[in-house]
Amino acid sequence: MDATSAAKQLGFAERDRLRFKDLGSGPELPEDAEELMEYCGVVAADRREMLAARPDPGKDPEWWAITSALAAEIQRDLDLAIPPTGFSSWPTVPPDASPVGMFAAAWALLASLPRLRELHAERGVPEAVTVATVSALGGVMGTHRHIHGRPGVGLMPLWSPPLRFRGADFEIGRHAFTRTQLGLGDGVSGHLLSIHIPPTGRLDAQESEESVAAAVEYFGRWYPEEPLAGLVCHSWLLDPQLAEYLSPESNIVRFQRRFALLPYLPGEDPTEGDRELTRLGLHLPEQDLADVPQETTLQRAYVAHLRAGRHWQLRTGMLKPWS
Repeated sequence: MDATSAAKQLGFAERDRLRFKDLGSGPELPEDAEELMEYCGVVAADRREMLAARPDPGKDPEWWAITSALAAEIQRDLDLAIPPTGFSSWPTVPPDASPVGMFAAAWALLASLPRLRELHAERGVPEAVTVATVSALGGVMGTHRHIHGRPGVGLMPLWSPPLRFRGADFEIGRHAFTRTQLGLGDGVSGHLLSIHIPPTGRLDAQESEESVAAAVEYFGRWYPEEPLAGLVCHSWLLDPQLAEYLSPESNIVRFQRRFALLPYLPGEDPTEGDRELTRLGLHLPEQDLADVPQETTLQRAYVAHLRAGRHWQLRTGMLKPWS
């Protein structure tokens, strides 16, 4: 069964089914799966759930096709930076998906791990960086369980994990960095690092600076054919409206001051920034404002801003002198 037909039978939206067109089959699922899960920071409870939800081509032909196609996408794009046209998250699964469906993307990532480790070794990436990078799999499982109350990864739009397992995104200290091609209308014009802030704790200024400095040094060695033109960040964290609610000396506002903001370009959906702050900043599912806790300044700011009829923004900024 081809993945496009499988996606239709499983109830994926038409726009999501296009993702699977002509992807083919990826690598076989690993025999040492539990060991690889542990390497990726997956806790014991999630390891048990994932092993029980291993797709079988005979019993689960549709989910087997989806898993194989996603793994094939990673292999197709292995070691490639994000093109100027960007990268779209892997689609979420239908809400009524089986446990096998909830873990399908996780199995695709795990199947790609052996080749990623080889690639990192070839590039000279220390194993400590590899371990930190692929720990995104364990992290997203924990977040999925916390937000959705179900084991797996399927209800979350996966953006960073596929990029990490194809060698485009690396976690170095406090930040993750994505290799990104710069396009100025006539093909690739240069190379950037896109900075991300994993939701793993406070945004300490010194840790942030050390992370950026290490990344600039490392990528110069790992990818000498991609000389850096700059570092960029696209995040709810750069929304200048946050400064209306947070202290000037808060970690978020101090982080914002390190970037030169690009002009704001409103998207088609004015609530996109609201959802991103809910998911990544508050670690909550979409819910009624009355149900959002009011224990932190950020939680209170989020609710007050929306109740005033305003929306949060995803903003893009260039890091000020970084070399």
